Amino acid sequence: MSAPMPKEETRQHFDALAGDYDRWKEKSGYYYALLAEICRELVPPGRSVLEVGCGTGTLLSRLSPRRGVGIDLSRRMVEIAAAKFPELSFLVADAENFDLDETFDYIIIPDVVEHLFDPGAMFRSVRKCCRPDTRVIVTCVNPLWAPVLHLAERLGMKMPEGEHRWLPESELAAIAGEAGFRMDAAHGRILLPKKVPLLSATLNGAAAAFPFLKPLCLTQALVLIPR
Repeated sequence: MSAPMPKEETRQHFDALAGDYDRWKEKSGYYYALLAEICRELVPPGRSVLEVGCGTGTLLSRLSPRRGVGIDLSRRMVEIAAAKFPELSFLVADAENFDLDETFDYIIIPDVVEHLFDPGAMFRSVRKCCRPDTRVIVTCVNPLWAPVLHLAERLGMKMPEGEHRWLPESELAAIAGEAGFRMDAAHGRILLPKKVPLLSATLNGAAAAFPFLKPLCLTQALVLIPR
């Protein structure tokens, strides 16, 4: 299993990528639309939402929060997000060590844990932003898909994100548990991340409808509750 890049290297990588970040997301627009749909299933509009690893802010905006805050390690990402969505708040912060002195209804952590050296530290920081009724939504890649995604990146079909450490659901649940969370639900989503007429809708609909397909799905979606 690959290790994530060192933190300063990660910061530099995403600062350099920031100018092309939205273009890459448009190139994989079908996948990111599915990811937003997963989050909208779990996060009602009009709530207070914190996004950890907000990039350029598009996902947070799509959730239509009453109060929306995004944090990211990359200053350039935060600058772009703030310019795009001035009605939301964006801050440069380290996911593994932040304290906002604020709590939220929902906290989303989309495709971020694989970039972290210490996911437990991130969950401990997130815990400080929780009330008893806060829900934390973590989405991450099923490690089963790692060879496919590494190949797609090498072929220029996927955003270049550097080395990852994709963790299975059981390990993520254990790490979150040590930080004071329990898992309320776990969902599998997305069997085909590229749009193929008829086939994509059929397979991705089946992923949502039939829990027995969860081990094969690209995306793991965990709902955590503070203990």
